Amino acid sequence: MELSEDGEKAVCPYCRHTLFVDKGESEQAEYDQRWDRLKVWLIAFCIVAGICLINVLIPGSPLHEVFFPQTANPFLGVSVKFYGMSGEGRAELQISQRPKEYSDPIRFEIDPETGLRNGDVVTVKAKAPFGWRFKPSEKQFTVEGLTIWVMGTHQIRGDNLASIHANTEQLIREDWADIVPSSFASDITYTPYRMYLFISDEKTGYNYNVLYDTYEVKVTRTDGSVFTSYEACRYADLKIPADGVLTANYGILQGFNFGFSHGFAYDQAFAGWTSPEGMEADLRYANDGRHLAD
Repeated sequence: MELSEDGEKAVCPYCRHTLFVDKGESEQAEYDQRWDRLKVWLIAFCIVAGICLINVLIPGSPLHEVFFPQTANPFLGVSVKFYGMSGEGRAELQISQRPKEYSDPIRFEIDPETGLRNGDVVTVKAKAPFGWRFKPSEKQFTVEGLTIWVMGTHQIRGDNLASIHANTEQLIREDWADIVPSSFASDITYTPYRMYLFISDEKTGYNYNVLYDTYEVKVTRTDGSVFTSYEACRYADLKIPADGVLTANYGILQGFNFGFSHGFAYDQAFAGWTSPEGMEADLRYANDGRHLAD
């Protein structure tokens, strides 16, 4: 190929085929176009970055809240209320007046929320809204104040024990009112013997627990001899709520005497037992399906 003097074409000396020489001007033009586009993008980026920077520095702007969120303790004014029976208790969030931005209960999660017992620990987690940061983001609360079943006689003490004894003694006096004093007997004394607590073998049901407050009763006959008997006052569904005041049979301490009649006369009799062994045997028989816990 022979190159022309201007260098723009090459000619074959045999077949006279001509080729035009590309000096790279199209590549230069494409390079220039790419650089121009890049400069446009750089300028646009700088403008956007400048606008964002300005918004970051302006209080109250969305970007300012992203980079500089307000920090708050979400648990100020937040408490948890526990209610129900221990073992079946539930937790409920209590929120006092606070900034509306994070006072919505939906932002709080309690875990666990059901099946609670006194002494359990629940965790409340808080999810911060846009523009806020919670510190701390979670808090633990100890379960307390749930109503508990009486599962042992050791739980009945103080005023609760005094109330049971007072009710039992009143029933004993009423039981012997037609006999003491009379021509058959002159005096009566009574002292607590023991308490029998029966617990149902079923987790639910009527009369889950039954308590018998038993007394030894001594009656002095008019001839000076002493007759000894045993009486039992029955209480059912004994519970102790958060205030600590024992309830039975839906809040009313109820009792009645249970046993056989041993009369001083046909129309003057008491309900009771002549021996503690006989009393205990009958109480066990009457509570078939419950076990003696105490």
